Amino acid sequence: MGGGDRQSFEFTVLTILEYLVRHEVSGPVSKYHIMNRVPDLPSQRRDRVSAILELLVERGWVFTESKEDGVIGYRISESGKAEYKKWVGQFLSFVRKLRG
Repeated sequence: MGGGDRQSFEFTVLTILEYLVRHEVSGPVSKYHIMNRVPDLPSQRRDRVSAILELLVERGWVFTESKEDGVIGYRISESGKAEYKKWVGQFLSFVRKLRG
């Protein structure tokens, strides 16, 4: 994707959930880290990513906790992992239908 490309709301949600699932063992991840280190998110508007993180917390798919340095970190919840697996499963089913 080019520097100014914007992705859909759904893509951004899925990208954040996937990143948190894949990096769960590393501990909580700061909002700064999510906005700047997650592939394809640096091109997103920061307020949009913040709003999506807030929504994920409201839904219970992500929760916050204080890190040792006082920064708020984000972690995937069990319901967030379940939702992510559901989305991935639906996508794989869609792809299988295209190929079959």
